Amino acid sequence: MPDITLIPRQRDRSPTLVSREHVDAMIDLYPGGLTWRRTFRGTLDQIPHARHFVRYLLADSLCHEDAEQVVAELAANAVQHTASNDPGGTFIIEITRTAAEVTIAVYDCGWTGVPLFGRRCRTDVEHGRGLAIVAALAEEVGYEGGDETGHRVWATIRARPSA
Repeated sequence: MPDITLIPRQRDRSPTLVSREHVDAMIDLYPGGLTWRRTFRGTLDQIPHARHFVRYLLADSLCHEDAEQVVAELAANAVQHTASNDPGGTFIIEITRTAAEVTIAVYDCGWTGVPLFGRRCRTDVEHGRGLAIVAALAEEVGYEGGDETGHRVWATIRARPSA
C-alpha cells in the first residue's frame, strides 16, 4: 500500500482587496464587457439562488445591491407570469458587466403579454410594484421577444456613481 500524505487544509483567509482600477482594467480587456449566464428551474424557490448568483458576480461592484433587487423582481415576474413556471420550465439570468454599467437580463419561456414599465402602481397592495422598482433602480429598461419564443427583459444599472 503506498504511503499517503495528508495535507492540512488552509485556514480561511480574509479576501485580498483588489483596487477598482484593476477590476475595471480586467473587464476592459473584453470588448462589450464580461457576460455570465445561468439557467434556473422555473419555480419561486429559485429566486434566492438567482440573487446569490448576482451577489457573487458583482460583490466588488458599487451597484451589487441594486442588481440583486432587479434580478429578484425580474425573475419573480418570469416565474409568476410566463410559461417558465410550467412543468419543465426555466428562466435564464444573464449579467453583462462593463466598467461603467451592469445589464441584468432575464429570459423567460414566453406565453403572456409584455412588461409594462411605465405603469403606475398602487402602494396599498402586496403585488404589482416589481417593474416600478426595477425602473426606479435602472438607467434603462426594456424587453425583446414575444409569446412564442419567450422574452428577454433587461435593466441597465450604472456601475459607479455619476460624476
